[in-house]
Amino acid sequence: MVVPARNEANRIGGVLAGIGDRVEGIPVISLVVDDGSTDRTSEVAREHGARVIVHAINLGKGAAMKTGCAAGLAAGCDVLVLMDGDGQHRPSDLPAMLAPILAGKADLVLARRRFTGEMPASARLGNWGLTRLFTLMFGATFTDTQCGLRAFSSDAYKKVDWLATDYAVETEMLVRAARARLRTAEVDIETIYHDVYKGTTPLDGLRILLQMIRLRIMSS
Repeated sequence: MVVPARNEANRIGGVLAGIGDRVEGIPVISLVVDDGSTDRTSEVAREHGARVIVHAINLGKGAAMKTGCAAGLAAGCDVLVLMDGDGQHRPSDLPAMLAPILAGKADLVLARRRFTGEMPASARLGNWGLTRLFTLMFGATFTDTQCGLRAFSSDAYKKVDWLATDYAVETEMLVRAARARLRTAEVDIETIYHDVYKGTTPLDGLRILLQMIRLRIMSS
């Protein structure tokens, strides 16, 4: 379980407590990557039994995810799960996320949020637009290209391994998955938003779009 987090001391404890040490009887290693926090994120994570890796400075979500996945592979994990540290994802959804991989039916499992009124209007519009553009540019259809809750086998990770250090990581991962023709599955999850100001901003959306254009040109 890879949990990138920055200044999430108030919520990381609840996230880790919900995950526990087993999912469907399978042992879980919680790896929290503290991406340059200035609060007690690391301390709280350790208090809840997580293995913590600290970035001395903020390197970005994509960099934190990459650090965590590398640590997971080094620890011998066969399946890697990415979960945000701010409580936007429910640990109760983990069995459904893992099931297709454990059954040998998928290499990559994506969560797809219900775009309800709980999600800020700007976020709903941005997600809808980026998802539609992704389909037009890369010919692959995914319902929610920006959701951070994902699971994949260790072999699949080697095929989706990304270069992006920021929020463009989710998009790049899907481009690489489409190119590698990975078997994918999607799982419905609830939409949870605690802070309207956190997550992907309009500027992040522009950066994601530019990254999509760059990847499209590179694949031409």
